[in-house]
This record gives sequence, C-alpha cells and structure tokens, in this order.
Amino acid sequence: MRFRALAALSTMAVAASVSVLAATPAQAMPLQYAALGDSYASGVGAGDYQSGNDCYRSAHAYSQQIAWQLSETLWFDACSGAKTADVSANQLSHLSGAVEHVTVGVGGNDVGFSTVLGACAGTDTALCLSVVEGAKAQIRDVLPGRLDALYSEISARATQASIVAVGNPRLFSGATCAASLAITPEEQTALNEAADLLAETTKTVATAHGFGFADPRDAFIGHAVCSADPYILGYVPGSNVESFHPTRAGQDAYTDVVLAKL
Repeated sequence: MRFRALAALSTMAVAASVSVLAATPAQAMPLQYAALGDSYASGVGAGDYQSGNDCYRSAHAYSQQIAWQLSETLWFDACSGAKTADVSANQLSHLSGAVEHVTVGVGGNDVGFSTVLGACAGTDTALCLSVVEGAKAQIRDVLPGRLDALYSEISARATQASIVAVGNPRLFSGATCAASLAITPEEQTALNEAADLLAETTKTVATAHGFGFADPRDAFIGHAVCSADPYILGYVPGSNVESFHPTRAGQDAYTDVVLAKL
C-alpha cells in the first residue's frame, strides 16, 4: 500500500502560497481494489447476497473483508457461473492504472466442475472417473491458454496494481456422509487430484505473468465436506447454486490466505 504525506513547509508564507494545492493529495480518490472471478470469488455459500442480480455476491466474501481491512474502495465484479470469457467480457470495466489491488479466481467453470460433481454424485464410479479425466484434460490442454489471455488483459488495464490469482481448495477428505451425496472415497480422491491440477495450473500461469498466487488448500485441511468443522458446504437440498461452495468460515479462511499475498 502507498502512504502519502506532505513535506513540512519552512515558512508561513510558503505554506499560505501552496495551501490550495496541498489540499489535492488529501482529497485524492481512495485506493481501489477490483475483485474478479466466479462463484468462489463472489461468495456463494456464505449467504447475505446482494439483491438485484444473480451473481450471488455475498457480504461475507473475502473481497468484502479485504477491502474493509485495507480501507479501499471495492469494485466487486465477481459473479457466480463466470468463465474466463465472462470475466473478460463483463468484469474488467473498472480496471485502470488507478486500481491498487486485483484478485481473480476463475477456471473451474471452464472445465465443467459442476458437471463433474453431478456425474460423481450418481452410482456409476466408472462414469465419474471418466468425466474427471476429461476435466483434467481440459485443465492441461485448454485452460492455460484461456488464463494466459485473461491475465494479459488484466495486466494491460491494471498497470499499477498488485494482482493475485486465487485458487480453489480440495473439497473432500475421503469420508462419506449425507452431504457428500455418496461420492465414494475413490471418487473423492480423483476429484481432489483434479482440484490439485487446477490449482497448480493456475499457479503456473499466474507466476508466468508476475502475479501472486493465493492457495487455500492448506487452510482447508481438516475442514472438508463431512468434517466436524467444514469450510465447504456439501450438497444443499434445493440449492444447487450453493452446494459444494465455501461457508462463511471458508470465506474467512480465504481472507487470510489472499490478504497475505496482496
């Protein structure tokens, strides 16, 4: 963060002559933070959503907490369901050289993670593992190019910003419960491996662009679906949007991880 201070003036005459100009820095626009991405960035699962749109932007999202802690104006553009193309088309309008911080968390929807979870929620393990392998192929072969293009756009617009790409946690611990929708330990292992590949791929592309990478995986250990203190919702009956998303406590954990990288 930048801290600005006026130099001490040596005489009253000089102070009087610059008094009007000296007011300008004190009245400068507050530092700005732009939060971009998908449902994990918008705060789906944490409740208290903004009304008037279908982006499920939560008052408890990590970006809201970080903006408050940094005393920065927040451009909260993250939106549930966003893919890299959606971020490019709909979420970059507030980026400029005046933005101090940018976070971007996206990629899971590009490789169809919700579809993968749906396939694994059935009773056909072979189908689940096949769909997971398909998602991993997308992560390896397609996603890096999409992230590269998006990150280039962000860098070109937010020329003075500290930019951090934000990853996703593993969802499962190998335990089964009602909230896990009977996703077996074998299937959970495969899904966690895909989550790891997504995280490492995002980190590689982000690092190549000089971005920081906020990795929440360690912070969520012991807090997976079916744990005693879950940071991730399992299946939420009647709410496909919130199922398998971070809780309010999960967003708190994200806040600590992301803030440390800004």
